[in-house]
Amino acid sequence: MLLRFFPIPAAIAWAAACLWLGAVPCAAQTPDGKKDYDQYCAVCHGPRGDGKGVASYTLSGTNPSDLTQLSRRNGGKFPFDEVYAIVDGRKEFPSHERLNMPFFGTNLEMEEGQSREAKARVDARITAIVRYVESLQKK
Repeated sequence: MLLRFFPIPAAIAWAAACLWLGAVPCAAQTPDGKKDYDQYCAVCHGPRGDGKGVASYTLSGTNPSDLTQLSRRNGGKFPFDEVYAIVDGRKEFPSHERLNMPFFGTNLEMEEGQSREAKARVDARITAIVRYVESLQKK
């Protein structure tokens, strides 16, 4: 066996297998919070999270939050669970104010599907978005 003589690190072998299998999703894929943020959030909250996205100027009566100030407004601690619940939106009772922001948990479930594995992928994607928002905090 060729691998016996030329050992390949496991990560490279796994990545090669993922590429070779193509359409088969690989469990090693980690959600990209920045990519999802850019796709779903930046239009309102801005690419830097400052609340100045291109759509923010057309939203009637709604001002998207400046996401860079969340830790500062919370005594220096990033409110992970609160931000997760807001991004997810599936567990909150809809109010008029809440209807101004999409329910991303539901939207991502429509993309991923309804299986247990799909719901785990949705949770992982929301977590990645929240971690990205955490990285935008001003010191």
